[in-house]
Amino acid sequence: MNVGTNVSDDCVTEFNNLKLGKQYRYVIYRLDKDKNEIVVDHKGARDSTYAEFVSHLQNESRYAVYDYHAQTDDVPPRQIEKLVFIFWSPDTNQPVKQKMAYAAGKEALKKKLNGLSKEIQANEPSEVEEAEIKKTVLN
Repeated sequence: MNVGTNVSDDCVTEFNNLKLGKQYRYVIYRLDKDKNEIVVDHKGARDSTYAEFVSHLQNESRYAVYDYHAQTDDVPPRQIEKLVFIFWSPDTNQPVKQKMAYAAGKEALKKKLNGLSKEIQANEPSEVEEAEIKKTVLN
């Protein structure tokens, strides 16, 4: 079995609770301690802010889906809602093997999460700033 390719059923259930049930603002996923299954790490309440989401990203790789809402600069402005997949792989001291396991698991998770609109790969904090996410969503 390849490292990081199994996705727990809970990942899909909680994604659907975010997407269809509007129960969460975001869901963060991680590899379990044996690095062979992707599991839910944290769920953000519907009224969570983007800053709260960023504060839950660790100094280790994570996957996340954020239900991002933005307003265009059009006249009249339009409300845009997108499910953004974020692959957080910070340039820290995490072992190369761990980073590789996360990279290998990314596609397996994305295949299970139907309805993602945008994708961001972030390696440093500036790449997950809200302005960057908004720019991605509006383009």
